[in-house]
Amino acid sequence: MNNPIRLDDNGLLLCPVCDWNATHMEIVRVAARREDRDFNEITVNAITGQIATHGEVSAPTGPKEHEGRRQRIALTGYCEEGNHSFAIVFTQHKGGTYVETVAPIAHEVVGDPS
Repeated sequence: MNNPIRLDDNGLLLCPVCDWNATHMEIVRVAARREDRDFNEITVNAITGQIATHGEVSAPTGPKEHEGRRQRIALTGYCEEGNHSFAIVFTQHKGGTYVETVAPIAHEVVGDPS
């Protein structure tokens, strides 16, 4: 999956799989680093309120620039209609920021506290 981010006429995020407008963004993953250094993986769970730094789980990557050379931010969520999971990934690479939608890593589920 690498569909573009789409909104409906009311500004609601559409599911990148089925175009339904009932989506939920629940986990934020940040892969923070200086250029080409080791990542500090940070997770914020919007359901449980848990925040983890120096985590073991990497933020999802997109096919365009994968990890990139600097930071990466991923918003993971799902669609109510088809229960499709997805992630919106912002990857900073060589002065630009790429935006992609991808399938999230396997453990990303509704309300996952990790």
